Formats: sequence, structure tokens, C-alpha cells
Amino acid sequence: MTYTQTAFTGGTGARPITAFSRQIARALEARLEDAPAEVDRKAVFAIVKRAAPALGIGIGALQTLEHLISFTRADDWKAGRTPIAWPSNITLAECAGKTVSAIKARLRQLRALGLIVARDSGHGRRTGRRDDTGAISTAFGLDLSPLRIRFEELRELADVYSAQSRLFKEGRQEIARVRRIVGQALAQAADMRLTGPHWLALQDAIERVASAAAHARSLRDSEAFTAAIAQLAGVEDQVSQTIDRFMFPEDNRGSGSKNEPFIHIQTNPHPINDVQAKRACSSDLDPRASASAELPASPSNSRFNARPSELMEMFPTTAMYVDAQRPAWSDIHRAASRLRHDLGIRIGVYVDALENLGPDAAAIAIMITAERHARGEIRLTPGAYFTGMVGKAKRDELDLARSLWGFRTERVATH
Repeated sequence: MTYTQTAFTGGTGARPITAFSRQIARALEARLEDAPAEVDRKAVFAIVKRAAPALGIGIGALQTLEHLISFTRADDWKAGRTPIAWPSNITLAECAGKTVSAIKARLRQLRALGLIVARDSGHGRRTGRRDDTGAISTAFGLDLSPLRIRFEELRELADVYSAQSRLFKEGRQEIARVRRIVGQALAQAADMRLTGPHWLALQDAIERVASAAAHARSLRDSEAFTAAIAQLAGVEDQVSQTIDRFMFPEDNRGSGSKNEPFIHIQTNPHPINDVQAKRACSSDLDPRASASAELPASPSNSRFNARPSELMEMFPTTAMYVDAQRPAWSDIHRAASRLRHDLGIRIGVYVDALENLGPDAAAIAIMITAERHARGEIRLTPGAYFTGMVGKAKRDELDLARSLWGFRTERVATH
């Protein structure tokens, strides 16, 4: 049997000299001139703690490093001095509540990462002494100078890692948002009994982006991750085009909805005087706009039968998007889809409206938004106004019938 000697230590039991230990020693010596004159002892550990995930420091090794720093004094980190700690492994084990073997493993990791350097005495024991001023006069133990020498490097490493973590977090949130849009579109298509490979292609598109982003995140590759996230805009466009083309196709000249929507008119709405009504909301009308016509009282429990032909008369802005002389509900849906794009309403909000209101009521909500925007009655943007309407629908506070009654009353008054 052949034995290979990896390091010669003689009979002294001294620490073996390795190529890696010499590499660390040379690197530290080269950085001595660039090292800051002094650093704050508390700031040192705070920077190392932030950079720990990037360095790969275990929790245990980080704890022992904190204990070593605590054995130094603030003046030890000033210019011309060397921060050396000389507690025994038994003392460190008592501080951490661990075994001596565990402490030795932690110190090996800290040395391997170039965060501490062993300064051994002749007898191999850690010892030290301070003079009357508190300065270290003689010390053999664990030298923490690498922390001061690498202070700016560790700070930059921590900043880069934090920025990268924020990038990954925001990217995951964007993936979740687009994934929700795809899920809502597929659910709406299933509810309308729409089939075809184009719907499954939406799921494949978001999964490809999510898989590429996950792979880049595992490699901590910011450029690849950013490139993957940039593809989400294309997925959103694909969802929008698929909805416009297959959910409300141009060649669909059928009767549209089987049942024309009817909306109960609230004859005597409750006065809104709560706190939410008093603060500015994105869906509020511009107070400078002209007031709407006073709504006449409607019969109790009456229904507003909204027919496509009547809607075209009530909403001339939408009528410009309808080519048919006798429009069906499919024409209304297509017009609303085009209006959604021109008004700058995000596809996610539109899909949310389809899910909560249905295609007919969602189309009417877009028509109302377009008409009020054309009149200059919207305080912010059409997208914000429409988003506010969807939010009210979720809270069961949206009263489309009241708005429809008002638009019909205005039409009658002008004829």
C-alpha cells in the first residue's frame, strides 16, 4: 500500500501549510495599503452578516465570528493596531453552547473563507497581553485583520447581493401576476366552452418564462434572470391577442349572449357619507365637469333591458368601433376589446372584469369609461377609472344600472 504525504509538519503538530492558505496570505498582504485606516467594530460584523449569504458562511460560523469580534475592543480596529482575539476553543464552545469539535469546524470555515488568520505561538496556545493604555502588546490567536482589509470588498458584495435579491423578489412577483392573468383567461375560456391549442399555448408560454427565471435564479445570474422577466411583456401581449381573436372573434356574427343583461335599478340609493367616499379615488369624476342629468325615479324592482342597438345610441364613442348596422352582443364585445386597448386598460384588469362581471357587463363598464373619458369627466386616467369600477364590483358596490339610466335619460332629453 502506498501513502502520499500532503503536508510536512514534522513532529511539532504545527498547522500544515497549503497552497490555499498561502494564496489568502498573499492576497491580504497585497491589500494592506488599500485597507481603511480604521473601521467601526459594530459595522464590521453588520457588513459580514449582510454578505454572509454571498460568502456562504454558515449560521454557526457567523455566530463564532461575532463572538471573536466581541473579544476585541473598539481601539483594536484603529490605524496602526491589529485586532487579535485569543479565547480558547473551550471558551468559544461555552459561548456558543456547542462542543469543541464544532468550534474547530467553524474556525476552519472562517479561515477557508479568508475572514480570519491564525497567529500561532511557539507552544500552539492562544495568549495575549495588553499594556497600561489597553493596546495589545503581545498576542497569539485569531487575527481579524482580514475583516478590516476586506471591509470595502465585503460592503460591495453585500450591496450587490441585496440588489440581486430584490431583483429576484420583484421578478417572482411579476411572474405570479402574469400567471394569474393567464389563469383568469383560461378560466374564462373554459366557462365560455372555448377550446383550442392557442389557449394551452398561454400556459406553456408562462411556464417557459418561469422555468428560465428559476434556472437563472438558482445560478444567481442576474442578466439571464432579467432577460427571462423581459419576456413577460410578450406573454401579456399573447394573452391579449388570444382573447381579442378567439374569445370575441371578428367573424362571430351570432346573437351573442343568450339572455340580454338586465340590471336592477336602485330607485333610492343609500346616501354615501362614509370615510371612503370622502377621500379621492381613482374612479371619481372630475368635480370641474358638468353635472349629469338628474335621474328620475324608476319603478320599484324594474329591470333595465340593455339592447345593443340602444347602447349604440347611448354611447356614441363606442358606436364608432361597431361596423354592423344591427349590432349583436358579439359586436359589442369586440368593440369593448378594442376600446380596452385604446383606453390603455391593462389586460389583467380586463380579464379580472370578465371574471367578476361577465363579458356583457364588462363591455358596458368599458363603454361607460370611454364615454366619460371623451367628455372629460374622468379625474385621472381611463385605466384607473375602470380599475376603480372593477374594485367596486368586487365589493358588490358597483351600480351599472344607475349609470345606464342616467345615460338613457340624457339621450331622451336631447331628442
